[in-house]
Amino acid sequence: MAPTRTRMQLPELNPLLKAICAGLALATISAPDTANAQSLLVQPYVSATMTYSDNVGADGQGGDGDLSLEVAPGVSVLRDSGRLRGNLNAMLRNIVYMRESDRNDTFLALNGHGQFEAVEKTLFVDMDASMSRNNRSAFFGRAAGDSQDISSDNETRMFGIGPRLNFRLGPETGGTASYMTRWMSGGGGLGNRRDSDLNAQVSNPVQFGRVGWGVSYSRSESDSGRAGTTGSSSEETARGTLFVTVTPQFRLRGIVGHERNDYDTASGDSSSIVGGGFDWNPTERTTISGTTEKRFFGRGYDFQFNHRHARSNWNLSYSRDTSSSLELLGVDVFRDPEFRLLYDALERAIPDPFLREAVVRRLLGYPALGPRDMFLSNARFVTRNLTGSVSLIGLRDVLTLSLQQSERSRLGAEVTGGTQDDFSRFDNVKTRSATVALSHRLAPQTSLSASLTRSRSTGSGTDDSETERTAFSLALSKQFGPNTSGGLTYRYQRSEGLSDFIENVITATISMSF
Repeated sequence: MAPTRTRMQLPELNPLLKAICAGLALATISAPDTANAQSLLVQPYVSATMTYSDNVGADGQGGDGDLSLEVAPGVSVLRDSGRLRGNLNAMLRNIVYMRESDRNDTFLALNGHGQFEAVEKTLFVDMDASMSRNNRSAFFGRAAGDSQDISSDNETRMFGIGPRLNFRLGPETGGTASYMTRWMSGGGGLGNRRDSDLNAQVSNPVQFGRVGWGVSYSRSESDSGRAGTTGSSSEETARGTLFVTVTPQFRLRGIVGHERNDYDTASGDSSSIVGGGFDWNPTERTTISGTTEKRFFGRGYDFQFNHRHARSNWNLSYSRDTSSSLELLGVDVFRDPEFRLLYDALERAIPDPFLREAVVRRLLGYPALGPRDMFLSNARFVTRNLTGSVSLIGLRDVLTLSLQQSERSRLGAEVTGGTQDDFSRFDNVKTRSATVALSHRLAPQTSLSASLTRSRSTGSGTDDSETERTAFSLALSKQFGPNTSGGLTYRYQRSEGLSDFIENVITATISMSF
């Protein structure tokens, strides 16, 4: 008989706590370290944006046009060496509408990730934080990442912290142990939630020459304290791995293990894990790895291909595994191989790291703050992702083609929260998207960029529905001086299906850094 669980009541994070957490994150990343002071970049800024939309409500009745003004002071922090490393972007958005004053609002938006090296090369403390207002549904409203989506019902807050231990038990034997706790809360029916993840592994891939071993253990627990959520759940996994080094560039892996969880039954479910994989590095610029396992949800996969050339970057990945919204929110953009390859490749062309991050985000379809994948739900789910991208880099141009397909299937009990949670309506949600983006440098201080995205979201279960979206943007940006920049953007978007609307938006922005 399964032990009785006590549901935790998780408090909502109030505005004061938001400000305190943001300040602590900033203080941690920007704390003095005299040996590496040159690695710390802090850029306070303020931007003013005037926007005209001919459909501010994003509805199918034609909508009303309105003009809005936004003033947003903020700070960007980047630290890439020393005992304190991380990045943080935080801004206070103040938005006023000329006609529909009930839409006026002020709120904090931030995204950051930090690492503190408490004991040299041994003990670390990892931190991440995210606050944003972003549409959570793939079927209703604007597309994810739309800066016009500022309803408080769309606000999501996430904070995470945990220790990580790196250790060695000999010249070739090493391992890690980590414990990360993340808290999530928000409006629009998103439940207060806490996820705790324990991970430990130790390995020696060359213990017996060409043959080695590895063992790993992980446990995740989710607690929710709001009616309509999926309550508490846990997952526990243990694996043993046998390594065989065929050549210095090619290694095989055999995997056996066991797992258990209580997603679908009160008494829990357990099953064995059997799988294998390989790691191949044919050149210094190319890495290929693949793993497949028999899991409780079926066949699991993890395939990665990365190739970096002088004038191009290629990336392909395919995975199928369990996941949660907290894990998606905790993904730092600089950990994305697709983002990192292009970010490093543009270092010569765009030496300013903050401007370079903004350009790469635009090319790969990321929002100004936060991760690209904003699928948010109170439920845990099985996710299958297929992503491919290629970037061609010229002296004055960067052309990027990105294709993505994600399919998510709910685990556990039916979600009965707000309609913004797609799992309250569907058991399975599938989204396909294609983006082509071009950035062209007209002059040393002037650039032109354009992007086109087509996507289709399909939901199935007790109800079947579909929404297709088209988004086009054209932007002109110019550096007026060492600390002043501006831009003019035209954006068009159309949604057909459960959410029908057409919108044209013109935005003018000027920004000053200090």
